[in-house]
Amino acid sequence: MISFKINGQDMEVEAGTTILNAARACTIEIPTFCYQDRLSILASCRMCLIEIEGRPKLEPACATVVSEGMAVLTHSEKVVASREDMLEILLANHPLDCPVCDKSGECELQDTVFEYGKGDSRLVDPKRVFRIDDIQLNNVITFNANRCIQCQRCVRVCEEVVGDVALGTMERGLDSEITGVGNSLKDCSHCGNCIEVCPVGALMSTPYRYKARPWDLEKFETTCGLCGTGCSMTIETREGKLARVKSQYETGINGELLCAKGRFGFDFIDGGQRIAQPMLRKNDVLTPVSWSEALNFISNRAQNILNSNGHIKGLISARQTNETAFMFQKLMRKVFQSADIHASCRFSGLNLQPETSDILKNLLTQTYSRQPLTELLKSDCILLLGANVSDENPVSGYLIRQHKRDNHNHLLLTSSRPCALDDIATEKLRLLPGNEAALLSALFSTQISVQLPGITAELDVEHNKRMSDFVRAGKAILEQANSVTLLIGTEFMRSQQAKNCLLWIEETAQRLQQQGKQVFVQFLFDRPNQLGLWFMGCLPDLHNDQSGLQKYDPESVPDMFYVVDADPLTDCAAGDPLEQAALKTPCLIIQTAFMTDSAQQAMVVLPAPSYGEEDGSYTNNETRVQKVRKIRPSIPEILSNATIFARLASALNTNIGPISVAQILSRIKQEVEGYQELKEDVILGPELNDYGLTTAPPAVKVTAPAIKAPTVVYLDRKNYKLITGDNLFRSGKLTAQSKNLSGLGHDAYVEMNPGADYDEQQDYQVILTRGNTSYSAPLKINRAFPDKLLYIPEGQLSSLENKIITAAEYPCTVEVEIKVLNVANED
Repeated sequence: MISFKINGQDMEVEAGTTILNAARACTIEIPTFCYQDRLSILASCRMCLIEIEGRPKLEPACATVVSEGMAVLTHSEKVVASREDMLEILLANHPLDCPVCDKSGECELQDTVFEYGKGDSRLVDPKRVFRIDDIQLNNVITFNANRCIQCQRCVRVCEEVVGDVALGTMERGLDSEITGVGNSLKDCSHCGNCIEVCPVGALMSTPYRYKARPWDLEKFETTCGLCGTGCSMTIETREGKLARVKSQYETGINGELLCAKGRFGFDFIDGGQRIAQPMLRKNDVLTPVSWSEALNFISNRAQNILNSNGHIKGLISARQTNETAFMFQKLMRKVFQSADIHASCRFSGLNLQPETSDILKNLLTQTYSRQPLTELLKSDCILLLGANVSDENPVSGYLIRQHKRDNHNHLLLTSSRPCALDDIATEKLRLLPGNEAALLSALFSTQISVQLPGITAELDVEHNKRMSDFVRAGKAILEQANSVTLLIGTEFMRSQQAKNCLLWIEETAQRLQQQGKQVFVQFLFDRPNQLGLWFMGCLPDLHNDQSGLQKYDPESVPDMFYVVDADPLTDCAAGDPLEQAALKTPCLIIQTAFMTDSAQQAMVVLPAPSYGEEDGSYTNNETRVQKVRKIRPSIPEILSNATIFARLASALNTNIGPISVAQILSRIKQEVEGYQELKEDVILGPELNDYGLTTAPPAVKVTAPAIKAPTVVYLDRKNYKLITGDNLFRSGKLTAQSKNLSGLGHDAYVEMNPGADYDEQQDYQVILTRGNTSYSAPLKINRAFPDKLLYIPEGQLSSLENKIITAAEYPCTVEVEIKVLNVANED
C-alpha cells in the first residue's frame, strides 16, 4: 500500500492507483472531460490538473500515479485558476446554443462551467464555425462539429470497446475535427455508444432530436429484453410515449454500453399489429369475444381433454419474465396435468431429442458458473464456442474485448461465420454448428490431426489443416492456463448434434478440473430469459415422480397446444416437433401482444401485455435475476399474463397461487432451487435493478452416458450450407417492428463469399432451393466467409413461405444460383 496526502487528508491506496481514482475513492471531485474508466488515458482536456507539493508544474490527475509521501492539492489557487482558464478557452469557440441543444440539462460542459467557471470571458472575437449544417452520419447519429470539445471519448469507445474504427480525427491543431470516413458511419455498428459518452451535444441521437428535454422525461430503470446479457438501461417516456433509451454510467453489467438493438430498437413496442381483445374462431373466422367467453371455451375444452386422458402441450417465449413462466408451468403441471412444456421455438436439436432435457438440467445444476461475466473474463484462457457473440450478444462482445485488452489473456474463438472479435482472437476457427463436440473431443485427443470425411478436394484439405492448427495451438494454451472460461453459444442447439455437444461441454469441464484448473462455464443466450424459463420449470420432464403427468413425445399430436408469446408456425424450422404440433393440433391457443402467423391460424387468441407493460424479472446468462419494470399501462381491458393463467385455473377448480409480481417472486424463492439467496430488501424497491445472483443448487448425481468422438462435418465441394441467427440489427422478428432499426444494415440479404469473380460494386440476386422450397434475396458479399457457406438473418426466414431451414438437417444443404442485376446495356 502507498501512503500519501490529498488536501491534507491521509490516505492509503494500492500501488499503481492514479490520483484521480484515489480522489474519487474519498469523494473528492476532480473535473474531467476526456477521462472515462473503461477507456485508455488520453490526458488531453487538462481539466483534471492538480498541484503536487514540491513540483513546479500542475499535473493531470488521470495520468499521474500516486507515490509514497506525495502531497496533493486539488483545489489550490493555482489549480482553480487553471480550470477557469481551460473552460474559458473551451467556450471561446463553443456555440452558446444551450436552449436548442439536445444535451442541455445533462451537459457535462454546462455543469462544469457552472461549478468551476469564472462567469465571464475576455474573448470577444467571432466564434469559429466548422460547419453551418449538422452532419447526418447515419440514420441514428447526427454530428454537430461546432460543439465538439475534442475529448476523443467517441473515437476511443468506438475503437477500444466496440471494435469499430468508424470515427477518427481529421486535420490538426485548431482545425481538428471528429468525423467518420467521408462524413459517414455506414460501416459502423450503429450502437450509439459514442452518443452516450459524448460530454456535450456534438453527437446526438437522431430519433430523439428536438423531442424533449431531460426535465420533461419520466425515467424507468429496467433490463433490456433483446438478449441474455442482461444490460441495465433507462427507458425515458414523455406523456406516456417512448422518447429514448439510455444507459447510466457504470450501472449494471454493461455500464454505459448498449448495442444498436438495445439503444434504438425499443420502439418495437409501438410497432406491429396489436391485439386488443380476445378472439375465438367461429365459422373459420377469428371473431372478437369477451374474456369470459374465451376463457370458458379454453377451460371447457381442457376439461374434456383431461376427462378423455388427452394430451396438452405448452410453449412459452424466452422473452417472457420469470413470473409469467413460473405461473405458466403451474398451469400446465397442476391444472392441465402435463409436463410437456417448452421454452424455445428455434432449438430443433433439443426438440427432436427428448433426452437432452436431462443432460441440460444436469449441466445447469452441476457445472454452470453462477458468477459475474466480468469475473469469468479474467481467466487465463477464454474458449468461445459456437457463438457469433458480436451479433447475438454485442455488449458481451464489448466486455470480452475490453478484458482481453486489460488482462492480455488468450481468446480461442470458434464460430460458423466471421465475428467482430476475430481481430483480437489468439486463435480462431470457422466451424459449422454441431461440430463443437468434435472440436472439444479433438482438444483432448492424443492426436493433433483431425480428419474430415472425403478429403479429396483441395478445399477440404485446407479446412482440415485449419482445424488441426487450431487444435494444436489450443492444446498448448489450455495446458498452460490455470483458469479457463467456456462461453457457449446456442448454434449447436439447432443441430442434430445437440446431445453430443452438451455431453462434451460437461466432459470438457470435468477433464480440465481433473487437471487442476479453475473452470467456468456459461451460455451466451440470444434471448433475455432463456435461462430463467428453464429454471422456472419450462423444460420437458422425462422422469417426473408425479404420476399421471403427460410426458414429452416428439411424435405425438396434442389435443391442445397452449402457446405464450411464441410463433411456432414461422419461428420453428420445417419439420420441428413444435411446428408440427401447431399445424396438427385441433385446438391452438395463442396468448400474445402482436398478431402473428400462428395467431392467424389459432382457435383462440388472447391479448397479452407487451414488453414494458407489466413488471417482472429476467434471469440473465450469469443467473443474475434482474428487474423488468412497467413503463406504461397496457391497452385497456388487457389482463396480465398471470391473471389469465389464474382465471383458467379457477375455472377448472384449481388454485395456482397469487398473481401479484411480488407474491409470485416470493413463491419462486421458496420453490425454485438456487433462488433462495436473492436479496429480500430490494424485491419491492425501485432503487436497484437486480435481486442478485442465484446460488448453485445442490449437485445432482447423474450418470453420463458414454461419449464417442463425433465426426466433423464441414463444407464439401458440391453443396452449400445455410445457417441463420441474429445480426447486429435484428433479434428474430420482434425488432422488425422497430422503425429506428429498419434503416440500418441491409433490409434483406444472403451473406456469403461467392469468389473472386464477383464484383462488390455489382448487384446480384441469390436464389436458394431445398426440395420444393426456394428463397431469394440480394447478395451481400463478405470475403471473410468460408467457402460454400451462406447466412440469412433469422427474421427474414420467419414467414410461412420462407421456411427453407429444416429441423431434420441443420446446417441445411441448399442449391445456389446467383444472378446479375442492373447490368448496363453495352453498345
